[in-house]
Amino acid sequence: MRFENRTPDESVNYGIEHPLKEFAWLLGGVLGGLFILSLLLGYFAGELAARLPYRYEKNLAAEFGFRSGNGQPDAQAAAIERSLNRLAARLVPHMALPDDMRITVHYDDSPVVNAYATLGGNVVIFKGLLAGMPDENTLAMVLAHEIAHARLRHPVRSLGRGVAFAIVLSAINAGMGHSVASNVLGNAGGLTLLKYSRDQESDADAEALAAVVAAYRHAGGSSEIFQVLEHAAGSEPGRVTMLSTHPLSQDRIDAVAELAKQRGWALDGPRTPLDAVLAGVHADEKPH
Repeated sequence: MRFENRTPDESVNYGIEHPLKEFAWLLGGVLGGLFILSLLLGYFAGELAARLPYRYEKNLAAEFGFRSGNGQPDAQAAAIERSLNRLAARLVPHMALPDDMRITVHYDDSPVVNAYATLGGNVVIFKGLLAGMPDENTLAMVLAHEIAHARLRHPVRSLGRGVAFAIVLSAINAGMGHSVASNVLGNAGGLTLLKYSRDQESDADAEALAAVVAAYRHAGGSSEIFQVLEHAAGSEPGRVTMLSTHPLSQDRIDAVAELAKQRGWALDGPRTPLDAVLAGVHADEKPH
């Protein structure tokens, strides 16, 4: 038997396609896959961010030094904030917040009728809304509602894919998360007004009602907030921003009363007056 070394066929490992064409297909596949992945991340970023440990959201909000209003509050505004935070502290023990979530209430002396919760457990109450509060119970319902949004992580779900994606990235690399958030928000002013779905509003209403009943032993004030908003909308059209961010519906109003009845809660009871500081804001805004 005779053995010999034959020259290998160099065409065996080559396809009939031009190498650049094959590279183009490969590159297109990779880019297409990344595009689909980014779409999926964008779509699910809010839900994913809301399921991450709260510290990532808190750290991102802290980096932007969230502050409502125009800088440091004056003495009166600071006193109002202290009163609002004392009231929030009365409600928080009944709301099962995550261990590392701290609620901070800010006062904005703008005349608009509004309140909102945003990243990092920050809640803002505007003078226009505070001035219309008839008693502490009604104000407690407002605060509890916004605290419930924060507890349920609604702000991070609603702020948009950009901020949610920044929080997801911050779990991987703090620098990347901050960079994305900087591009999206520009500054702390981007952490402002949010819009929530009907289900989110209903969930916040239910949690707020339970907290108010736990704190005051009755549901008084839970319906008055809707009346305050409707009255303000009629007398000051265009200034009731809360109606666009927290739209009213008769179903929502009825659901609050129905929930109280189902759970056997007293629909009303002794009302607690606003403290002197908060009542002063109310008195200043009364028509003469």
